[in-house]
Amino acid sequence: MPKVLLTIRGSLIEDEPDEAVEFVTEGTLQRSAQGFSLEYDESALTGVEGVKTRLMLEGKTVTLERSGAIDSHMVFSPGSVFQSNLNSPSGRTKMSIYATRVESLLQEKSGSLKLEYELSTGELFTMNKLDLSFKNMEERVN
Repeated sequence: MPKVLLTIRGSLIEDEPDEAVEFVTEGTLQRSAQGFSLEYDESALTGVEGVKTRLMLEGKTVTLERSGAIDSHMVFSPGSVFQSNLNSPSGRTKMSIYATRVESLLQEKSGSLKLEYELSTGELFTMNKLDLSFKNMEERVN
């Protein structure tokens, strides 16, 4: 699988300028008949160190799976509500995701993904944004 350099920026969307967490990491990219799959390891910066994240991009639908200290399965499809559970050392939490924006421009050498979504867990409700970009690490720049 080709190695890629990922830049990931996640933030809460609020009235004030959004505060973002951004990190750069290595991952892998795989192309299938359905679309693309990106895998990478989370870091302490994201608050979920020791977790492997896999993003599957198929058309206008993005599926995010996390495994390790936190297990979750989320589907982002514009205009659809997805309900699931988040399993963590603190226990199990029900969550609902409503994607308001899913944009992807993916190629084998580089790409980007933009997600905006509402996340509710119990009484907590947040508006979130995820911007991800990647480039193939095996490509040489002259």
